Amino acid sequence: MRYDSDQAQHVGYACAALSILILTSRVVISRWRREPFDLSFLLVVLSIVVIVGRIITNNFYLQFGTANDALHDSQFPEGKDSNSLKIGSILVLLARVLLTAALWLQICLLLQFYSRITSGIIWADRLTKGTWITVVLTFVAVVLATFLECRPIDLYWQVDPDPGYCVRAYAQLLIQGLSNIVIDLLLLFIAYPLICLRKRSLSEYISLYTLFALGTFCIVITVIRVVLIFNEDSSQTTRSVWASVQMFVSCFVANAPTIYGSLRVARRKKSGPRSSPGYANGESSSRPSRPERESWIKMDEEIALEQTAPQVRHNPTPPLPARLSLDSNDSDIAPASPTHPPYLTHYAK
Repeated sequence: MRYDSDQAQHVGYACAALSILILTSRVVISRWRREPFDLSFLLVVLSIVVIVGRIITNNFYLQFGTANDALHDSQFPEGKDSNSLKIGSILVLLARVLLTAALWLQICLLLQFYSRITSGIIWADRLTKGTWITVVLTFVAVVLATFLECRPIDLYWQVDPDPGYCVRAYAQLLIQGLSNIVIDLLLLFIAYPLICLRKRSLSEYISLYTLFALGTFCIVITVIRVVLIFNEDSSQTTRSVWASVQMFVSCFVANAPTIYGSLRVARRKKSGPRSSPGYANGESSSRPSRPERESWIKMDEEIALEQTAPQVRHNPTPPLPARLSLDSNDSDIAPASPTHPPYLTHYAK
């Protein structure tokens, strides 16, 4: 199905608005909970900037048109001047880089989330480091393919003579799509220990399998996008529509777990003291927990400890209390023997 420029613009606006709403919600919740400024906060803010830049660029190149559509789209209006096509074709290259940046930023957010909740699992840590390297290398590869598929670069906006198939950017599309699928699979492998390490309750399994379903949905959307673009001869309006859809889906998948976890922690924090056993006695609970931002599921305290060496665990022995005399006529206090456990005793007269 081919789309006209107005339909592509409307889909782009809707997906960009929803994506920005998700990211803004994450920022607002983070500030409301007074979380520290960290790498994830910077990635979220940068994602908003990139998405805004892409939708602006998207709007202009759909108005100007591109050399690819002028050559291969039978529904493309005639009479477009070469300068407009040149500007539109250049803006398309910029929009493709911004789309790649937006998608890869969401991958970084999801990778950081997975790396936190699987910290302490040795092979998951190693896989996480390898995935970070893959993210960097694939981003560079996609950007290079964006600008180097047509050589010289002015073939991208050339109409006469026909520059050939390079203006359809099939290589760039395949590299971007395959890289996205590979990284999504790596993310699923990183999250796999959450299921296999120990038995969990039904609600926890539902949360975990939802997480896996979202990751799989990203792969499905990528495949659909690539197939439809090939079927439509790389029509720029089709590329724009499905790029916007994929951007929104990636944004939702990358941020939904953290937003849900933050709201869940805030709700538990609000009602937790009243439901704790010590609350009725005026006592406050000091039970340690994992970082609250990671509460997509009820993480076990022992997950990280199970993979650490015994010698690094620290379990200090409390000092032995003094031995007290219970005889009402004797108020002496004698220290307990260091070789015996502390106990209470009567001294013989």
